[in-house]
Amino acid sequence: MKKVSRDITEVVDNYLCHSCGSCFSSCGHDCISYETTTMGYLFPKIDYNSCTNCGLCFDVCPGDHFSIKLKEKTKEIDPFIGNIKTTYVGYSNDKEIYNNSQSGGITTEILRYLLDNDIVSAAVVTVMNEEMSASKAKIITSSKELKLSQKSKYLPTNLNSLVPELLKIKGKIAVVGLSCHIQGLENLKKIKRKLNDKLIKIGLICEKIMLNSSLDYFTNELSIKTQQIKEFSFKDPYYTKYPGDISLVTKDNNRFFLDRKYRKNMKDFFTPIRCMLCFDKMNIYSDIVLGDPHGIDNINDESGENLVLIRTEIGTKIIEEMMKLKLITLREVSTDDAITGQGIEKKRKKFNSYINAWKNLGKKIPDYPQSVFDFSIATDEKDIKKSEMHIQSAIELDKIQNKDEILKKARHYYENKNGKKTFFRYFKKIFR
Repeated sequence: MKKVSRDITEVVDNYLCHSCGSCFSSCGHDCISYETTTMGYLFPKIDYNSCTNCGLCFDVCPGDHFSIKLKEKTKEIDPFIGNIKTTYVGYSNDKEIYNNSQSGGITTEILRYLLDNDIVSAAVVTVMNEEMSASKAKIITSSKELKLSQKSKYLPTNLNSLVPELLKIKGKIAVVGLSCHIQGLENLKKIKRKLNDKLIKIGLICEKIMLNSSLDYFTNELSIKTQQIKEFSFKDPYYTKYPGDISLVTKDNNRFFLDRKYRKNMKDFFTPIRCMLCFDKMNIYSDIVLGDPHGIDNINDESGENLVLIRTEIGTKIIEEMMKLKLITLREVSTDDAITGQGIEKKRKKFNSYINAWKNLGKKIPDYPQSVFDFSIATDEKDIKKSEMHIQSAIELDKIQNKDEILKKARHYYENKNGKKTFFRYFKKIFR
């Protein structure tokens, strides 16, 4: 079929896809499915035999552009920070939730409160799939289902693909998502008007995720096949010091750990290209935002606590009621300290560096609000060249069709990185 309108294939080809799932929910003809590349990108694919060329999948894509309403929300604010009413640090008072949490268990406690008090009819969370090879979004209607969603899943998740199912549910829905998911939901409101006033948006602070191939790498380093795994955690502070090592449990109930330095040192290798171009680490369009309390004094760094940012009246009402009920213990802290601890000044520079690198490579710049560019901080040519090399290297990695070859390059990268060679010197070596 001859293409008339722009569609999501253009976004995928330009590596601007977030894997958020918004395009899937825009399609009324079931033309869009998802495929995982060898490197681990989760990309939508159009069946052009069924496609009507309506262009809606492109229209709602937050990877390429923001809707007019979303741009309006960004006017007169610093988009790297957003509006923050109150900043807290704390933890859940439920010992089971707290002990099973990655940080303070506040996200899970919020969902339990909302579900148990019928404030929402359902919640959207992220869990690992049955094969432990990727993450997936799940709709839950009971707080008894929350345990499997605890701890962050640093993997591509097409969470917004559940929107058609959400619209069938009466009442409000709580959604726990990354900034790209929240942006996609805002874009979808243009064609899915029933989403307006239906969602309570609980955002997670996110610098970047890791591609699905990172799971293969970590399990391979432990000489364990994914088929043997029943639990996987990128950060497990219960058995090792906060923020925790990588841990997994096999089906015969043996627990294994991989030092956190593997996670830290391999982040750049497994970073999706689109994450390099994202400004919204702080999830500015959410009602409540949660993350790790970097830069805050007197944190419980043995068991962990959550940073909690309140952005809206809805968020304020939820948190204040939970404190009255003694479901959570929170103390107010300095917003400036929290923002400094999240490294936002560095983020402004990194964003500027990668956007200019992307432009130098002749790529399409995402249609962000102008304030995003205005509030970034200019960097020098040396940093931009490093960013160009990172992008080019990531594109080359995605061309590899053999998983063993990717694991070999990943292992080589880790050995060089751990030996204090820089990321960029390493990529010069493996791709020359």
